[in-house]
Amino acid sequence: MFKKLLSKLSGAPAAAPTSTRRQASRDPASEALLRAVEAQRKTDPYIGAKLGGKEVLHRLMSAFKNERGVHVESVLSALGALAGYACQADLRARALAAGQPEKAVFMVVETAKGQRYFFGDALNRLLVEEPVSVWGLAAGAAQHLGCSPLPDVQEMFAHVAKTVGETDFGVPRIPEEHRPSELPAGYLKTLWPVLLPVLKDFCHSTAEWPLLYASAIQNLMEMAKDVLGPELALRIVMESAIPMSKVDLQAL
Repeated sequence: MFKKLLSKLSGAPAAAPTSTRRQASRDPASEALLRAVEAQRKTDPYIGAKLGGKEVLHRLMSAFKNERGVHVESVLSALGALAGYACQADLRARALAAGQPEKAVFMVVETAKGQRYFFGDALNRLLVEEPVSVWGLAAGAAQHLGCSPLPDVQEMFAHVAKTVGETDFGVPRIPEEHRPSELPAGYLKTLWPVLLPVLKDFCHSTAEWPLLYASAIQNLMEMAKDVLGPELALRIVMESAIPMSKVDLQAL
């Protein structure tokens, strides 16, 4: 499946990469869109994340589409995985810019098999505690669509911590008929490097990366409201986002 995804994504329309924006061969439509984003930043600081989220969602919906349509649960899981890891990636980028070592930002847990996982308050804040966190935006969309009560996100965190290094780590606990086609780790490993140029084009800073994916999640939840309930959609997102915020991407 991942080879097909990569093949479709590589042929999808996208904003011109940053390194080629000033070249004569750049795509005029992409350049016009990026200029419009810059013009609107003064009145809406999140415009890059919002429009970048639409671009990412468009790409993924096209890439995941087959003769039966789009499996919404799989796209939600992919976006959740990407949103979760984007929180870690943002912290890493900020630490690097400040000349801080990894241990200054994360609490690193290493298993007997040498697997590394990353925890910490700063990571949790980006993921669930800040008003514009991944959870805050996704849960807000779910509530808008009628979700009540919300899933127990603290129980999800406890499950992730308990399963570190185990075979059921990062496996969404979703009813069989709604399970994503692949595990979140597979989506993350495959899609993160492919979609990274989109993040760099639409976002002024890495702090916007989690918001971009959260915005895409909000849009998809709205689009899919007639085929997938908001509580289940939110659960799929967070069951993917929380464990993937902890993983070592290079080791996947």
